[in-house]
Amino acid sequence: MRLRLMTFNVENMLLRFEFDRETEASLATLMDAEEPAARAELVRTYWNILNDEMRVMTALAIRDGAADVVCLQEVESMRGLRAFHDRYLRRMTELHYQHSVLIEGNDGRHIDVAVMSRFPLERIVTHQALRWDELHIDKPKIVESTRDRIFKRDCLEVHVQAGEKVLPVFVCHFKSMNPDREKTRGWREAEALAVRRIIERRFPDPAAADWVVAGDLNDYTEEDGAPDGHHALAPLLDGGFAVDAIKRIADPKDRWTHFFPDERAYRQLDYLLLSPSLARRNKDALPRILRPGLPYRAERYQGPRYPRIGWDRPKASDHCPVVMDLKF
Repeated sequence: MRLRLMTFNVENMLLRFEFDRETEASLATLMDAEEPAARAELVRTYWNILNDEMRVMTALAIRDGAADVVCLQEVESMRGLRAFHDRYLRRMTELHYQHSVLIEGNDGRHIDVAVMSRFPLERIVTHQALRWDELHIDKPKIVESTRDRIFKRDCLEVHVQAGEKVLPVFVCHFKSMNPDREKTRGWREAEALAVRRIIERRFPDPAAADWVVAGDLNDYTEEDGAPDGHHALAPLLDGGFAVDAIKRIADPKDRWTHFFPDERAYRQLDYLLLSPSLARRNKDALPRILRPGLPYRAERYQGPRYPRIGWDRPKASDHCPVVMDLKF
């Protein structure tokens, strides 16, 4: 059986109005207002228009991937996911995902992982309530003393039923590198170890089973081909436990999925990690990184962009979707 799988961090797919002071200060319009109340109304109007344009571009990015199963990060709620699907995706494209799931996770900003699928989801398991002691993982120092749950958001496990075959997919969004990559590495490493242990519990022989870990893992293992050993993903990658599909892209300068404007750096944060069995079965398959929705500040990308893309915003997301055809 074959299916096309996508992972995509859609950057703050929110129903609520959220505009920080820094964004307000950089209001990207020629219009302005001197009175605080008038400026607040201008900001709100601008944000509503901007948000609409960004969701149009998000839908275009998903259209271009035309995946059977779409793994999403940074979605506020099922209500928001359905609104996006019905008001943008279905109206603008021929895509229709009959099956979807979002389970509220642990993030304080209420951004969750989700799945949209053309195929039935035969099994759905949330691991957002897993505690450190349940998986025998030491709590990193950065974690608040009262926090007993491992995952910053969730590891959402869905078993996609395609014909008579089932493909388990583990959708993740690890702890961000803010405020500092080194300080936060321990938490991501613990999340990676937790995902590995979940998989080891699920399959008697993980190397012989077909499965995928998909999502924004918020760390990078190299920069333009130069290895970076300070990452937190070793529990998933060491010893060939999983295979990073993006490393199959020959040009190391073409593996990036995110642009860091402060550092002017291009790095991979988004992953499709294949089990050894699935990697062998798809030894000639290559992932595609879709970049037409990126803002113009990501200057390394010189290809076509969607109409009305801005220097910083509007954009489809600050992450690139990654899509891959898999047989299993």
